[in-house]
Amino acid sequence: MERRNVTGCKKKAAEEGSLILYADESSVPLNPYVSHTYARRGRRPVIKVSSDIHRRIYLASAISSRGELWYCIRNKPFDGVAIVEFLKQLLDKEYSTEKLVLIWDNTTIHNCETTRTFLSTHNQAQRLQLVQLPTYSPELNADEQVWHYLKCVLLKDTTTKEMNQLQTNIENGLIAMKNNSGLIAKFFHHPNVCFYN
Repeated sequence: MERRNVTGCKKKAAEEGSLILYADESSVPLNPYVSHTYARRGRRPVIKVSSDIHRRIYLASAISSRGELWYCIRNKPFDGVAIVEFLKQLLDKEYSTEKLVLIWDNTTIHNCETTRTFLSTHNQAQRLQLVQLPTYSPELNADEQVWHYLKCVLLKDTTTKEMNQLQTNIENGLIAMKNNSGLIAKFFHHPNVCFYN
């Protein structure tokens, strides 16, 4: 496992034949993402939502420049153990010999003791090169486009009253994106994405 800064990563990855991945975590609340709705003329529309901000689904995903998407869905926030499980998913036998350059932010769960121990002791983690984005710069992460597309396109104007229905909607949305490699590849060419363009 190697930690690097963003500068020069694309060139270095190309020289080493490494696969570039962007990763991030997010959550989707039970409250809807509503942009348009209807009401009787002269009456303001009213949408009933849950006031419990903890009723949400937690997600992690990673995307590759080849248009691949991996994701993990949980009912509670990510911690070091969950992040390690997600890293194991990325390092699975499908890429057993390929080096990976993983670009993510510097949130505490990415640097906690559990994550550091895994990265320093797990044999497969030696294929992983970590690149941390600058603090408070989500616009530089191509994986942020996954959350934008999921929340503001696929889940826009949908309402759910139960968590299991929300999870089903999220899973269906992520499956649709996973099956659309062209869409995922476009996320890498967003004008704000760092160093890749």
